[in-house]
Amino acid sequence: MKIKILTLFPEMLKPMLEGSILGRAIRASHLDVELINIRDYAQNKHRNTDDYPFGGGAGMVMLPQPVVDAIEANQEPGMRRIYMSPRGRTLNQRIVEEYAKCDSLLFLCGHYEGVDQRVLDLCIDEELSIGDYVLTGGELGALVTVDAVARLIPGVLGCEESSQDESFSMGLLEYPQYTRPAEFRGMKVPEVLLNGVHADIEAWRRREALEITRARRPELLQSAPLSDDDRETLNKLELSEKFLAELEARGVHAHRMEMFAEQNYPKAWFAAFVPGENRKAAKKMCFSGRRHVGYLYQAFSMGYAPCEAVKALPDGLSGAATLYLNRDGLGFELENCEVIGALPDCAVLSAADLSWTVAASNKGEIYFVRA
Repeated sequence: MKIKILTLFPEMLKPMLEGSILGRAIRASHLDVELINIRDYAQNKHRNTDDYPFGGGAGMVMLPQPVVDAIEANQEPGMRRIYMSPRGRTLNQRIVEEYAKCDSLLFLCGHYEGVDQRVLDLCIDEELSIGDYVLTGGELGALVTVDAVARLIPGVLGCEESSQDESFSMGLLEYPQYTRPAEFRGMKVPEVLLNGVHADIEAWRRREALEITRARRPELLQSAPLSDDDRETLNKLELSEKFLAELEARGVHAHRMEMFAEQNYPKAWFAAFVPGENRKAAKKMCFSGRRHVGYLYQAFSMGYAPCEAVKALPDGLSGAATLYLNRDGLGFELENCEVIGALPDCAVLSAADLSWTVAASNKGEIYFVRA
């Protein structure tokens, strides 16, 4: 792609275009960027490029002659001519993708109070803004746009997948990224990223992207391509948010269980609480599916998983105290919880207004929830 940037201050742009990914792309001829000094086209005695505005007012306005001459001397057939201006449509990934399909782009960087309107009427195809604020000139906006477009040009990033999964490219904000070490200052990389199962990793990334987008830019969900699974995930996120708020209102601090642990929770408690001699019958009466998703409260009430057998938190069940909603497949880790309503061999926490009942072991070490 060929890009020309018309500016009064080319020295502002050179460092960014010479370093890092942009510089490498230009040297490898994936990108051709040329800086044009508008001042070189000024014809007046002092080579001025600005004057006072007609009608009065603060500041100066760029003269039409040097700007128009600069554009006409450098434009090429089919070149898209863009003026960086706070009046333009706001840059987004859709516009970036639109520009990336062009063979050539020309950016005009205004300064002072802007350019003479006749420049825009004669030589500009569209105005573009990078946000609802005003900069001292168009150079930074042009650089932002060039950088965003360059990432979509084949060969610029080296790995074509890099631009496909990042924020906005898939209609959502990007999922979190991690690298070595697996644990840093007590903070661990999510287990799902370490298990090597590609399907699990993709599912985790999609859920994280949905959750981050819902929290920070919910309006993007209106136009993002969402599958039925995505909508189910969003419904679960909404339900978990309400449940966490209800717990907080009752003085119980909690957080959503990590996805890998949440998905494997039914298997883990089945192995931990249902003795081997009871598993065949328990599967038939209480559970369904290869993940053994079912109703643990039934296993307890029918005697397949005796409560008195629970002495400590079994391996594979995360958190000092956990909640799991069988019906919705949601898991939570509790930071503090007082067990109330003690029974002979277990305890019950009632949340009547939510129609949820929590059955807990006699020491309050593990919790289970049903609708």
